[in-house]
Amino acid sequence: MPLRWLAACGVSLAVASNAFAHATPTSRDPAPNAEVAAPSAVTIHFSEPLEPAFSKIVLVDASGKPAASAASQVDAQDKKTMSLALQSLAPGRYIVQWTAVAEDGHRTKGSYGFSVK
Repeated sequence: MPLRWLAACGVSLAVASNAFAHATPTSRDPAPNAEVAAPSAVTIHFSEPLEPAFSKIVLVDASGKPAASAASQVDAQDKKTMSLALQSLAPGRYIVQWTAVAEDGHRTKGSYGFSVK
């Protein structure tokens, strides 16, 4: 009996951890601290599907002013991918600020910088 009980507990924990997962970045383009030619978009891939209405990317310049006029979008086919289309960026330092709300309602947020040559 103890072995069955341990196995049942292990399965319950695995299911519970998946049910309460948080969406965290798995890749970012441009990458954190990268120095790049002016990118056409900021794209972040997450570990969990996102709720489009509550997830966003904002780009600001070194003085904190918005550097993108478009709104970010969660990909309709791959809900783990969110991007922000960009117009031509001037050389300088930029900060990506992101908020991700997973389909289970858990919210995560973060930021990172990159530079345009």
